[in-house]
Amino acid sequence: MPVETSDSISERGSSGKRIILWETSLTSELKSIPGLLAAATALASSSVIKSVTNWETKRPDEVPKIFPYRPMVRTPQHLEGDNWKNLISVVSTQKNTIVHFYNEPERNGIAESDAVASWRQKMLPLRKKYGVKLVGPGCASSDEGSAWLQTFMGMLSDDEKPDYLNLHFYTLPNNPCDQEIQNAEKYFSDKHKTYNLPVIIGEIASTSRDANQVVKFTKEVSKWLDKPAQSWVVEYGFFGVSTKVDDSFVSPAAQMLDSKGAWTDLGKWWIGVSS
Repeated sequence: MPVETSDSISERGSSGKRIILWETSLTSELKSIPGLLAAATALASSSVIKSVTNWETKRPDEVPKIFPYRPMVRTPQHLEGDNWKNLISVVSTQKNTIVHFYNEPERNGIAESDAVASWRQKMLPLRKKYGVKLVGPGCASSDEGSAWLQTFMGMLSDDEKPDYLNLHFYTLPNNPCDQEIQNAEKYFSDKHKTYNLPVIIGEIASTSRDANQVVKFTKEVSKWLDKPAQSWVVEYGFFGVSTKVDDSFVSPAAQMLDSKGAWTDLGKWWIGVSS
């Protein structure tokens, strides 16, 4: 399978590779947090944002339609009912749709063999019927995640492989920033070489509680990912587009939005509003 580059999947005029990871809860918070609508509207002027995803199969209506939507079959429950109907609606009406499959399945009790069966039964037919591009399971950057991915990929024939590899990376909270930057770059490069597939980085963030370290990690890794030498990275999304910290693992310093729905300083940089 030829390796695509970031240029070959561009559907709009953006010069960037950045994904807006629009937290699922934001859509339901629109009425109670009016600032969110302004934050969503501000995305329209961004020249660095390439696409939007929300871990669901239904497009968030508040996000400008100029961005291609990347639906996600996050769990087995998304393979049926309204979730599946929503997905079919998207792939039937949006050209060049890229569909994500399973979010950290190794942490959600999904066996590799069951994932392969669902991939063959539900996902591969989407590629054949609608011409969608498929993103493989997004596993964590842990030994467990790597082992799960290796088993899953090993069970697929060449013509069953995904079009893109989905990689996640979160730092260790107390490791030096420079070390974690090197760890991230090595992890992505190694996985790309292992599977020889273009890469979509579905989630990445620093978990440091030191804001300066978070900003440095975010900006330095983004700079590296944007270099021509990393053309095999087609899109990447930093986690934290939400009005509240998702859980105790996530760093408050990595938040892209504040509690009122406004972009934080880091968020403004991420969408290209400020440097």
